[in-house]
Amino acid sequence: MVARLSCSKDPVSVIKPFKYQKSRLEVDIVCNNGASWVKVIARNARALTLISLGNGEYGQKSVLDQANSYLMCSKCHLHHYRPPDVIFHFAYGIEIPLAIRLEQMGIKVEGERIDADNEILSSQHDISEHDELDISEECEKDLDVDLQSLNTSALSTEIKLLNLDVSTLLAYVTNMANGYNNYIYREPLLTQQAEMERKCPIKPILDDLFQDKEVIVCQTAYNNFMSIIDVIGGPNETLRAHELLKKVRIVDDVTTGRVMELRLGGRIKDRSRLVFATGENMKSITVSANEGFVRAARMQGIECTVFLHEPRSLSEIKEGNATMSIEPS
Repeated sequence: MVARLSCSKDPVSVIKPFKYQKSRLEVDIVCNNGASWVKVIARNARALTLISLGNGEYGQKSVLDQANSYLMCSKCHLHHYRPPDVIFHFAYGIEIPLAIRLEQMGIKVEGERIDADNEILSSQHDISEHDELDISEECEKDLDVDLQSLNTSALSTEIKLLNLDVSTLLAYVTNMANGYNNYIYREPLLTQQAEMERKCPIKPILDDLFQDKEVIVCQTAYNNFMSIIDVIGGPNETLRAHELLKKVRIVDDVTTGRVMELRLGGRIKDRSRLVFATGENMKSITVSANEGFVRAARMQGIECTVFLHEPRSLSEIKEGNATMSIEPS
């Protein structure tokens, strides 16, 4: 497992438990930032084949049974709205007929391919096709894989739809992120954000993210954003808000789905649930500064498809009582 982990791309977890049916399934390595699950198998290649043909001990699960469990579990824990790739890494090789069968199920097979004798080939061919999973897409076969050339590339499909949270809308239009970050405010939080803005301007990050993307805002986020603008937005911030909203599509809230099942309390607020639930329903990336919600959702077993950025608050009307920290550039 250590050898396989050392060549994994962007690993995020080791021996990670996932809820599966009434129990849990442990994935040896979660890599590609969550897009791939790897199971490391260190059994003799011939033994694996024999067990898969029913020649194991009573109640002993075959590698085919394990493949079934991993594939079904992956469908319950989507990454960017797709099941993670399931990779079985055979440290001591795998016989060709069994490797082909696993690939037909949808497993990506790694390890040395070993020829099987005629008896094994015949027995493997006779296994009923009805035992196969109903997988619509057959994964490509990688017939010559070693630890130095593992194909663990992340999902190639890029999500082109962005769902903006209220915190992102505020960060985009605030004076602080539009050239007025040189103040010391009476509010320590604003002063801290201005310092963060001088070190790492947020607007270029968001502009780069928005490029070539469709942008949506759910009705709840729109209503909350406009209420905040109406109450504490300065004239320039209000103008930027209206200009930004001309470029987005307002969509109805989604009030169902797994995100809406999160228990309210602490960092889980109803407004945030609606924003993230709408993003998930639209299969978009939710853009937000609400790191607390994302962490709390993870604690309840929900992984959000999200782009997190630093927070920025509206600052224009606070400038009247602020002092210059540096001369404007």
